[in-house]
Amino acid sequence: MSISLPSLRVNHQLRTLPQLMTGIRKAGLTLAPEVARDDMREQIRKKIKNEDLYEGCREAFKNGWQRVKLYFLCGLPGERAVDLDGIVDMAETISAIGKEVRGRYVDVTASVSNFVPKPHTPYQWNGMQTREYLQWAGQYLRKRVRNRSVKVKQHDIECSLLEGVLTRGDRRIAVVLEEAWRRGCRLDGWRECFQPAVWWQTFADLGIDPTWYSQRSRPMTEVLPWDHINVKKPGREFLQKEQNRSVVQLEVMAEAT
Repeated sequence: MSISLPSLRVNHQLRTLPQLMTGIRKAGLTLAPEVARDDMREQIRKKIKNEDLYEGCREAFKNGWQRVKLYFLCGLPGERAVDLDGIVDMAETISAIGKEVRGRYVDVTASVSNFVPKPHTPYQWNGMQTREYLQWAGQYLRKRVRNRSVKVKQHDIECSLLEGVLTRGDRRIAVVLEEAWRRGCRLDGWRECFQPAVWWQTFADLGIDPTWYSQRSRPMTEVLPWDHINVKKPGREFLQKEQNRSVVQLEVMAEAT
């Protein structure tokens, strides 16, 4: 029997989990630190400690795990080169911990998703990063890797850009959806079926600018297409408060840099 765990919360309990799974065959360990630096963690409200992450991986290697997959985000508001450096540094540190425990570098995959601001979150007013920036970020990460046991995989950029349009669009996007379907777009969640050129040509032919929806920063006074939808989350006032807190944190990060 082999047990594969889902993406795990990084906290002090991660240190004890590997000890509870002795005597069985283990698949890879999947963790979601999302970002690698403490100041960026403060901005996205993900308060984890690298110490817990590293010690949890150390215990996992002691108990038979041989691979680790890490989920990260790139393209967050205020992202700097040092934030990308931290992704590679963290992956290589974990691989090196594996060598300390098991005598060889452990395979570590850093799976990097392109950040898409979503409705009903504090980032719903932020614009998404451009294609050029996301391409640069992926190349930067891959070039910085020195340990051959560490791999960087970036989510398909064209797919992320389309997601940014669809998730933040209004009813005018409906005609694009129908027309793209008529032109043969099907099962776009599968890489082999995805036809980004057809999508972008459809936007152009219908005179709709996709970047206006995905990459434009929106003022808080703007009425958003999803404002009329009631969800069981803190309301718009709370989201505005968190957005303002994020802006302040970005200013602190900029001053520190």
